[in-house]
Amino acid sequence: MIVTCIGKLNIDFNYSTTKIEIGKNHISNNLEISLGGKATNVAVALRKLGVQTQLIANIGDDELGKDAILQLQSFGVISLINVKPGIRTGFTFIVVESDGKNTMFNYPGANAMLCVEDIALHEKTLKNSDIIFYQIGAGESDEIILYLKTLRKPLFLELCEYVEPKILDGVDFVSLNEEEALRITETKNTFEAISILLDFGIKNIFMKLGAKGSVFASEEKIIYGEPYAVDAIDTTGAGDAFSAGCIYGILNNFPVENILSFANRCGALTCTRKGTTRAFPTIEEVQKFKY
Repeated sequence: MIVTCIGKLNIDFNYSTTKIEIGKNHISNNLEISLGGKATNVAVALRKLGVQTQLIANIGDDELGKDAILQLQSFGVISLINVKPGIRTGFTFIVVESDGKNTMFNYPGANAMLCVEDIALHEKTLKNSDIIFYQIGAGESDEIILYLKTLRKPLFLELCEYVEPKILDGVDFVSLNEEEALRITETKNTFEAISILLDFGIKNIFMKLGAKGSVFASEEKIIYGEPYAVDAIDTTGAGDAFSAGCIYGILNNFPVENILSFANRCGALTCTRKGTTRAFPTIEEVQKFKY
């Protein structure tokens, strides 16, 4: 099994503080530097679950980009990275409060330049993938989705930003959180949002509800996934771990109830550790998780 992930590759700078107060000076004695970006996170999370992954993304010709490739290789992710001369690699400043809540400041850098031409360079590899993951918001989203649909491979989208609804028609899998669903559909009711998303033509929806668990929805059924209570240290990357868990379950033909349970455990375990890629659990940890 192999999954190709397409989207953002960042370097994350993670700071810890008790509480953010607007207009105040904050000092953090704890700084962690790691890989980031949803596509990168999903690629690493799946790799730690034992799935072979490869990443298509853009970086700049700078030291952050060189470091990013080395980190990818250390996790065992196959690098299909495009280097953009004269452009900076994307980076994110993440401030984590004592209750685990995070606030992010993102500089897209080379991520904003991702286009169909960058991705089509790897078309043969894409056609050999079992699933293609794409993070909406990385580059020219509408054009990229239309191109990926022509490959006729199972497509899993992280729907974190609005795209033209007609483009989503026929997409196999979508993952998003509750706030994103309400914003994209311009509604205030979660189940109304799900109904609208299904009307767009999406076949299967995995919705993240944070501490409330998760929901799966299709035209045939809606299934609720119970949450797992943990002492959250850092929620950064938990949603990406959830999406990776969903993909793992799909690849292994889990029943939907089992996919939600597995994905919720991936997200919960991630919350118990600081950072992003380093916090993702291994398959052994997910299987042994006591709940």
